[in-house]
Parts: sequence; C-alpha cells; structure tokens
Amino acid sequence: MDRDPLRDALQNAGLTSYQADAYITLLERGMLPAVEVANQCSVPVSQIYDVLRALERTDYVETFDQDQLHARPKEPIGVLRDLRSRGQLMNEAADAIEDRWERPAVSDHTVSVVKHEETVIDRTRDLIRDAESFIELSATVDQFRALTNALEDAHDRGVVSKVAVYGEDLEDRLADIDLAGTVTELRACRIPGPFLFVADRTRTCFTPNDWANRPFGVLIDDYILSLIFHWYFQTGVWALWETICEDTDPPYVYMTLEEFVRDVAPLRAEGANVAVTIEGTLVETNEPCEITGIVTHIEYPGAYRSEGRPSFEQLAGFLQLELVADDERYSVGGWGAVYEDIEAVRIVLEHIEFDDPTGTDVVDLGAPDASRAAEDD
Repeated sequence: MDRDPLRDALQNAGLTSYQADAYITLLERGMLPAVEVANQCSVPVSQIYDVLRALERTDYVETFDQDQLHARPKEPIGVLRDLRSRGQLMNEAADAIEDRWERPAVSDHTVSVVKHEETVIDRTRDLIRDAESFIELSATVDQFRALTNALEDAHDRGVVSKVAVYGEDLEDRLADIDLAGTVTELRACRIPGPFLFVADRTRTCFTPNDWANRPFGVLIDDYILSLIFHWYFQTGVWALWETICEDTDPPYVYMTLEEFVRDVAPLRAEGANVAVTIEGTLVETNEPCEITGIVTHIEYPGAYRSEGRPSFEQLAGFLQLELVADDERYSVGGWGAVYEDIEAVRIVLEHIEFDDPTGTDVVDLGAPDASRAAEDD
C-alpha cells in the first residue's frame, strides 16, 4: 500500500494529517529523535512535540528522553484491531502497518529509557531467543510465565539460565511448568524485587516493578553496565535465597569465575586435583580460546585464611586462578579481566580427583555441592 492511501486511511481512523505522516515515518524508520521525525515528514519542527505526544496518548507511539526526546512506534495490536474493523480500506492499511512494523532494526543506543513494563518484557523475550551462553533473570510469577517459551528454547540450545522468582508457594504456583526443561536453576525469593535480566554479559533489561512513582524501564547494551547489574543480581538476589529446582546432571557448567571458585576452593583445600575446560577470550588480542587443564592455584584476598566456601564479598575484588595445560601456565580472570591471560566466559568442570592414602586415585564425578553443605551464605 502506498504512503498516500495509508495516510488517508489513518485520517479516516481519526488521526490528523500531521499525526498520520509522523506515524508512518516512524513505522518506516523505527526509533528517531523528534526533530528528525519532523525533518523526514511534513510536520513543522515547532509542532512535532505536540504531534508525537498526541500519538502517544492514543497508543500509536511511545516517547522517551535520551539526550533529547525520541519516539518509536508501539506494537500495533490495538491499531490493527481498530483499522480492520473499518472495512477493506482499513484492512489494507493494517497490513501496511504490520509490514512496516516488522522492518525497523532495534535501536543501537547503549542505554534506552522506556515508559512501559510491556516494552521491557518484549525486549527480554527477544534477547532470550538470541542468547548464546547464559541468562540471569529475576521476575514475578506472571513475568516468568510470559517468558517460559523463550526460556525453554534457550535451555534446549544449551544456554545456562539462573532464574529467581518472587513469591510464596512457588512449587505449587509453577507446578504446571516443566521447570527442569526451562531453567538451569530456579530460586524462590520471599521478598519482592525488581525485574532484571542479563544475557551474554552485554544485554540488560530492568524495570522496578511496582515501587517507582513513575513506571519506567531501562534497556542496556553495554559490557560494563551489564557487569554492575550482574553483581546486584548475584549478591542482592541470587545468593540470598534457596534453590527449588536445579539441573544436577554433568557436565557442570559455570558462567562466572566467582561461582566456580566458591564451589572448588574448599575441595582444593582438601587436596583435590580439579580439571576444567575454560572457554573465553585472550585478554591481549580479544580472540576466542578454549583450553583444558588442571587448576594449580587460586588467588583472592584472604585465600590463605579462609575456611569453607569463600563469600561473594571476598571474591568481588581480585580473583585469579592458574591453569596448567600442555606444560603451559595460564592465568585466568573473570568478567572484566585486565591483567590475566584469559577472561573466562564459560567454565566446564571436567573431573575432580582426590589422592587416596593407599596410593589409589579416587575420582569423584559428583556435583561439587559437597562443599555447599559445609558452609553456605
């Protein structure tokens, strides 16, 4: 459908000529600054802000501040329903809107602020479907349910997913969901909190749920900002609550060096030899690498004074392990490694061996959670 008939149809549906022209421009181009919308259509710059706010009041677009006012089209569910009820002309207009809606690329801004929780959930669903290595998620029961299909697909692809759900009696409330086929581990949070999603160390979605005076959401595409949200999730949500569902079948995969060290440090203190495969990047060249070897040393503040599992607080600063593979020594750091040879992205625990006093090696392929029983936060 050409632009002029579509404009006529939208005017028949109640939009002004300026509103129709601005809306079509956003459908065709995606998110734009308000001034750029005016430059690409017939609306004068002096009137574009009033036009966009009028479109927002009728749920055609949403606006948000990002250095300057930006706008983008909302998912046109209500618009399509209204137009298709108006006859053949409107039906053609609905098809044209749907076609244009599918085209615009997602904004490449580092941080975007949106006004609706639904936008955050929809973006999270898309990012789960694109996730390659790991997912961290805290959500209400309803938010978790809205994402289960995407989480199941990610689980089938081998993506490690750690999910914290707010609420009481979750075992009963989620009984109809195959949790073992949906998440790697699920924990029950007894105190409500914000919606938070982190994927593959770079993508983050956040909304405060019910407590903000004005609802808003934040969409982030940034390595360092995602690290900050990851630490909030790990220490302010994940470490505080009990597990109600967990995949305990080998291989045992860790997506952060801190969690690996928390499980393995007590075993190393008991004389265990630990073999791992490190998938990550070479710090000097930023090239991907994969190395299998034996952990020979773990270093963090207080390592020689600690008993049992180290806390996340002990591991939040300097943390490094040494790995020997093919007679070569490698230093391995976690998320944001600077001084080490390798930044670990995925750590696979291959096996654990204890030297038996009789001289026979005893191989323990059980989950490293044996150390958790002794001490947990």
